[in-house]
Amino acid sequence: MTIDMRAMLGRVVPDVFHEHFVTADVNSDHEIWPYNSLVNSRMSEGRSVIIGADGGAFMVAYVPELDVQTMVFDEEDDEEDAEEYREKALRELCLAMLVYLEGGGRISERRSLLGRGVVRKLIIEADGTRWRLGRNSWGRR
Repeated sequence: MTIDMRAMLGRVVPDVFHEHFVTADVNSDHEIWPYNSLVNSRMSEGRSVIIGADGGAFMVAYVPELDVQTMVFDEEDDEEDAEEYREKALRELCLAMLVYLEGGGRISERRSLLGRGVVRKLIIEADGTRWRLGRNSWGRR
């Protein structure tokens, strides 16, 4: 069973990010995350997120201005239920990013142990779940 992640992003992203946000599909030649949606906040200037999917069980939320991200892995083994569970996981990821785009979340910073730069984390509380976004380990887009 193949799940159309582009179509799923096309349904979930506009549903979660209502009229206070600008959303757009992002064409990507990124080999890991070929399906992406960019969401910009109209309420909190300078805040944006990219929601990405690999076409399989992995989904990512990336905050470009902070260079942090988090990943969701859907472990559903039952192929019949995989699309439903993947959509639920994508919706939860989007709802966490909605909190950030509405001005929420807490940024923590500390000096790198190697003395080069700052280690930044974004902590978001959404629906009883604590999300921790850390450094983008795949490099900048």
